[in-house]
Amino acid sequence: MRIWHQSSTEIDGLGVYKRALLAHAARILGGEGRIEIHGIPAGRYQGRAPSDALGNAFVHHLVLEPVLANAVRAEAEGFDAFVIGSFSEPFLRELRSAVDIPVVSLTEASLLVACSLGRYSAPVSNAPTTAWMTRTSVEAHGLASRVLRVQSIDPPLDEPALARGFEQPGPVIESFTRAALRAVADGADVIIPAEGMLAELLYANGVTSIGAAPVLDVFGTAWAYAAMLAGLRGHRSLHTGRAWHHRREDAAFVRELALQPHGPQGSAR
Repeated sequence: MRIWHQSSTEIDGLGVYKRALLAHAARILGGEGRIEIHGIPAGRYQGRAPSDALGNAFVHHLVLEPVLANAVRAEAEGFDAFVIGSFSEPFLRELRSAVDIPVVSLTEASLLVACSLGRYSAPVSNAPTTAWMTRTSVEAHGLASRVLRVQSIDPPLDEPALARGFEQPGPVIESFTRAALRAVADGADVIIPAEGMLAELLYANGVTSIGAAPVLDVFGTAWAYAAMLAGLRGHRSLHTGRAWHHRREDAAFVRELALQPHGPQGSAR
């Protein structure tokens, strides 16, 4: 099994993060498959941090546009699933409308699995902008009644600061723990680290629970979810519904638009 993991960061410039994800992915699938990590082309953010830039809808659309073609490319190259590895959750409906392989959102998969682990979950993000994007995703997925207030750590940390935190994780873990303890006191059964680098830092340092509340391994959850859907598609012909929300009558036209030379460019590997 091959899974394309699409980050919203210029991940090749975040070596410690990419190495952590690759090691994590190898532990999740073992010898049963391979997860390939892809990012946004270098220079796309023009020196800005994604957590700051993606709060603007115009920037969000233009900066992350390569993700659209990358899903079509992944399917054409024989990948079994495509994972949107970002709580900014770019183009989820569009991607599912474009390809037949399962498209899994880090946000949606985390929320759905959390519903099976407790009555209420609480996302804790790295910054107010990412928390806001997560809150809009919770509402879009119709899960507001199962999710407590989405909050962020204090002080907020952007991606470069989180990358440095891999070397000195103590302050980041302390900030996350304070926010998570507030959420547990408010009634949270499950804590969701709602930002990719924050989640991976916590996983790499063995933060699996806050008191009696589990801290969800969001990447492991999304990859396992993708593997499950890919397996069901292969064995039981389970597929994306095409009647309305992900309607698609002309798959060839989708591929032509996505893969034509003047269309969106592919990601940096």
